[in-house]
Amino acid sequence: MRNLRQSQVINNFFTLASIIIISVTLTLYVKYIVNEPEITKEKVTPLSCEDITLTKYKVYNQQLLNDSLKALKKGYFKLNGSYKKAKISNVEDLISLNKLDELYMQAIHRAPKKDIKKYLNIEYKLVEKNSTDDKIKRKQFYSGSILTIFKAENKEIFKIFTDFRLYDDKEIFNRIDCSIKVYKNNAKKL
Repeated sequence: MRNLRQSQVINNFFTLASIIIISVTLTLYVKYIVNEPEITKEKVTPLSCEDITLTKYKVYNQQLLNDSLKALKKGYFKLNGSYKKAKISNVEDLISLNKLDELYMQAIHRAPKKDIKKYLNIEYKLVEKNSTDDKIKRKQFYSGSILTIFKAENKEIFKIFTDFRLYDDKEIFNRIDCSIKVYKNNAKKL
């Protein structure tokens, strides 16, 4: 009978020790591993320039977006422009890709650095009105759109689409400037 009690005491001791070890392990796990702060984006307040014409954007990767802003500010970017033309088009006579590059550099407030291996790729496309089957219903007059895509190593980070009303350098610059400001507005510190 005494042996049974002694084995019961030993069994209870190891059970209690096991419960304490498991409790300590779970407490440490929950406190230091599970409760890491989640990467979240701050609520973005829309800019006034977004309301002037149709403007839509999408953030694909918040962390890369935040990191890409540093590259943009230091001049580690490349511009890659193109047109999406209508069937009958004279868009190249109205505004050249070189002029669009200049407008982007003016909006960014710097020129891209030369001979860089890692960079933010800014692809933009001037989309002529009637160049696609546009299913977007617009409330106002427009002549075309500018699609700007920010990429890091072929991964899309941020995309913005905005309309412009006239083929005027100032009008197009305002839409490009708005695109860059919206991009910067969405790059928030975590």
